[in-house]
Amino acid sequence: MLKSAVQGAAGARLAAVAAVTALACVLSGCGGKPEADGATEAAPPTTISSPGPASAGTGRTPDEVAQPAAGASTLDTSGWQLAPPFYAGGEEPFWRLDIIDGWFSFKRSGLPEIEAPMVQPTRANGADVFDSPPLKIVIKREACDAEGSKAEASAQVVFDGTDYGGCAFGGQSSAASAGAAMVVESIALIDACLARLDEPALVTAVYPREGGRTAVGLRSKIGTLYECAVEPDGREIAYLDPIEPRDAKSWMSRIRFLRTGVSDATKCADATEVKAGDTVLGWLLTPECKF
Repeated sequence: MLKSAVQGAAGARLAAVAAVTALACVLSGCGGKPEADGATEAAPPTTISSPGPASAGTGRTPDEVAQPAAGASTLDTSGWQLAPPFYAGGEEPFWRLDIIDGWFSFKRSGLPEIEAPMVQPTRANGADVFDSPPLKIVIKREACDAEGSKAEASAQVVFDGTDYGGCAFGGQSSAASAGAAMVVESIALIDACLARLDEPALVTAVYPREGGRTAVGLRSKIGTLYECAVEPDGREIAYLDPIEPRDAKSWMSRIRFLRTGVSDATKCADATEVKAGDTVLGWLLTPECKF
């Protein structure tokens, strides 16, 4: 009787161990694949890197666009020629440099934005030199006058073997809205199209076109909408065509920008001034503003 009880207890323990072992094999996949039961084996996750609109042309992923540059908050700015925030710009060709979330943002008319993280500058010939590939930025405390914009510092941006010279300004850019920023970045293209049209008109949009061209939407005083396309060089006009109302697209009428000198008699209390440095480029008109 005792032997039978011991054998029974031992058998129970063996059965328990076997059950635990079987469960472990099921969880870990030992003993080969289970027989097919209609379910497919889960595929490993696949990561697809595809930059969205926010990161197009910046060299950053969408997640990086939303984050400050690594180490930007730990930079020692006490001895800089211009303490951030600051911005810079120049003409011929038009270019602009801003600081956004610890990144340098370099823009030229009709060309993709170039970004590089802010780094601690070195000092050379009395200037701050930010060596942050693909950009090299030089800021020097000296009087600067470019296209009527007076500043207390000069700026130079070197990109792809080309030097872009201009002025640097302390503080945030005055082009706060997206519409104002678009105007400031594209003012050379806008001026080229207004000169070709040779009649008073509002600028209604700036948008990319095929072949690397940039289009400027224009609306005359009598309501005719034109599309002016500028070649990638930013100077030559590819075409200037009137647009039939039925063919007008929504992106052709994003803003109502009035360039200085086009119709200075137009007055509107709701208009927003657009400036590049100290230079007034024109005004963004609300729908209530008559042209």
